[in-house]
Amino acid sequence: MNWLLYFFWLIIFLAGVIVTYILPEASLSLFERFAILGIWGASLGCILGILASKSATRKHTAKMDFEAALTPVKPPETQLIPIVNGVQASAKTETTEIPILPPVAMKSSFQKEVHSTAPKSTSNSQILFPLNTWHLFCRGILKNRPFHEIIGKLGQCLPEMFPNASGILYMYSDNQSELHQVLSFGKHSVGEPVITPVECASFSRAEIVVADYSSPSLSGGCTHLHHRPVGYSFCAPIEGLEEHFGILTLQVDALPSGETPDSWKAKISIVSATFGLFVANQNLNLRFQTHSIRDTLTGLFNRRYMEESLQREVAAATRHRTPIGMIMIHPDAIEALRETRGPHAVEQMLWELAQRLPRYIRYEDIPCRYHNETLCVILPGADLDITEERAEKIRHEIENLQVTYGNTILETTLSIGVAMLPQHANNSSELIELAEQALAQATAKGRNRVCTAQVSI
Repeated sequence: MNWLLYFFWLIIFLAGVIVTYILPEASLSLFERFAILGIWGASLGCILGILASKSATRKHTAKMDFEAALTPVKPPETQLIPIVNGVQASAKTETTEIPILPPVAMKSSFQKEVHSTAPKSTSNSQILFPLNTWHLFCRGILKNRPFHEIIGKLGQCLPEMFPNASGILYMYSDNQSELHQVLSFGKHSVGEPVITPVECASFSRAEIVVADYSSPSLSGGCTHLHHRPVGYSFCAPIEGLEEHFGILTLQVDALPSGETPDSWKAKISIVSATFGLFVANQNLNLRFQTHSIRDTLTGLFNRRYMEESLQREVAAATRHRTPIGMIMIHPDAIEALRETRGPHAVEQMLWELAQRLPRYIRYEDIPCRYHNETLCVILPGADLDITEERAEKIRHEIENLQVTYGNTILETTLSIGVAMLPQHANNSSELIELAEQALAQATAKGRNRVCTAQVSI
């Protein structure tokens, strides 16, 4: 029985009892009250019985349907009516049992049937894909091998994947205005060693561009493919993480038998997407390393990298008995700029100094931002004369520097301190301390000068 239904029936019955009880005594006698209650209870009982009977009938019907659904249905008997030469043979009345083949046998039987019924002209329609070289290429990417090694594996894979084709892989150099050739293959020259992005239609469309030079309606497209406008050309952008890194371009006089422009487009799409994600990952790693060792404002090496590099250079200098020079630099006009122009003018001045500092030192020297407005340069292998000469050159060049800042000109002089290892210090911490002392001495003597540490070890 539905307990919810019984609960409602009980509430309704009790409501009738309460109503009968609260009626005035003058209106109904005691006998009449009991008679009304009896009739009320009997009526509700009949209604409850009818509802309970219907509920039981529905449950029984649902149970029967469920059991019937679980009962397996006997498959109908079938007859095998063979067809011989298009003429219907006499039907057999007995049921023919069809043997069940194992999966391997079924696969082989199906393959035999397909090969026997397939036209002879489509037997060579398989897309050529060099699995071995492609596996080596992907394995190198998954192991995050160096860029030049991946380029070498790609150079081995492309000629096998695109037979009889010639191609060039263009990548951006230091700027984003030119694309330089980093890989070429094939016997034909299909483009210049350096092109601009606007010469390739795949750059603006951000999709693979296919050109059929046999089509008379061909117009536009990639203007950099003017060396050999024969057959088909394919240009695919090398992209990853919404950044554009280069272009892969291919040219083939005639497609191999069994392949189509769509199949080549699919293959070049796989190559460009895989290589693009690799380049994007390399780019992210480079940015992470750069941000971890570079100062955000100036772009110079930060103090942590300076201290680690100095320890390595000191160890190498001690082993090879070579000197190390250190130049500590502080702009003299920083305090005045902060008071008159604000902190942004100070940042602008520091940035300008950081952009010019590498021009006045050697390639192997290490320019760093030491602390706040103080810069420093580590000079491995430089003796005292070379270090002082570089310090004077920096001071002289910055003394004549004028930086446009809004409607004013920013300019400053430099106070510079110089210290040497092993002439002045025995280790990295002493070298930094003596360079700071020499810088403080230059500031105390009137600024705009170079002072050398005088401590002798």
